[in-house]
Amino acid sequence: MNGSITGIILAAGKGTRMKSRMPKVLHCLLGRPLLWHVLYLLRVAGVKNNMVVVGHRAAQVKRAFEVEGVEFVIQEQQLGTAHAVAVAMDRLKGQYGDVIIMCGDTPLFYPATLKEFIRQHRQRASDVSILSAAFSDPAGYGRIIRDVKGQFLKITEEKDASLREKAVKEVNSGTYLARGEILFELVAGVECKNAQGEYYLTDIVELARKKGYKVDAFCVADEEEALGINSRSQLAKAELALLYRIRQELMGQGVSLSMPETIYIERQVRIGRDSIVGPHCVIKGTTVIGENVRIGAFSFLRNAKVASGTRLPPYSVVEGTAGVEKTASDS
Repeated sequence: MNGSITGIILAAGKGTRMKSRMPKVLHCLLGRPLLWHVLYLLRVAGVKNNMVVVGHRAAQVKRAFEVEGVEFVIQEQQLGTAHAVAVAMDRLKGQYGDVIIMCGDTPLFYPATLKEFIRQHRQRASDVSILSAAFSDPAGYGRIIRDVKGQFLKITEEKDASLREKAVKEVNSGTYLARGEILFELVAGVECKNAQGEYYLTDIVELARKKGYKVDAFCVADEEEALGINSRSQLAKAELALLYRIRQELMGQGVSLSMPETIYIERQVRIGRDSIVGPHCVIKGTTVIGENVRIGAFSFLRNAKVASGTRLPPYSVVEGTAGVEKTASDS
């Protein structure tokens, strides 16, 4: 991907609807914290330089990522999302490039979606871009309002929307991309004219338009991708969605899954083609399985390395290296 780009991940909130003493971004999705998944998406999409803004229980979040080499920025006072971005922008010291902003609780975007968002932003030479999504039920989300030619006009929050605006299905996903020097100017100009006394990132859109900057919204995501995790039920929904994707991808690569809906497979697992995984298996961590492997039902593998041609009987437990020579009948 050409041109420098920096990611800012907003992870300073409490996540009160999780009903937990643990920061929301540390709740696990397929064995990894929510924040890990967002970092993973950005890296796969080509955004290598990322900063995470933390506030609530910041030390706990930082400890969880000590071995990941993540750069953290502390938001000492949680004064809103625009304030969080401003704190991160100060760290860049004028070396901006493009900046993509994501929430730490949005783990379901496809890397290809982020790549397309960046591509369109640059192709249109936009100053500020919003990643939008089409929702069947947009209730509760800010609506993307366009003119009769389809050009972006504004974001209207639901509480301020007219009946016609509430019927709009295109919503703001909370992911933004902007030219860094313009973003720095915009977040510095956001005011806290609201009952909460917070600086809202959504305000940069209206501010940018008033200043004459080019603002676009690109509807490149679907409803599932734009799901934000605000409760344990939404976390469970996200896990089902991600598991489905992982299973479909593996089967598309030539792996057979028996009763796939019963098989748990985490994101970093790799399985070679012509391998068969039996029902009710759990495969976790950095497990790497070779080609033409047979894994019996109800097996458990974690951080395992399984040689090609291996046959694991049902109820196997492997947390290391496993290799069984092929029999003549398997050849």
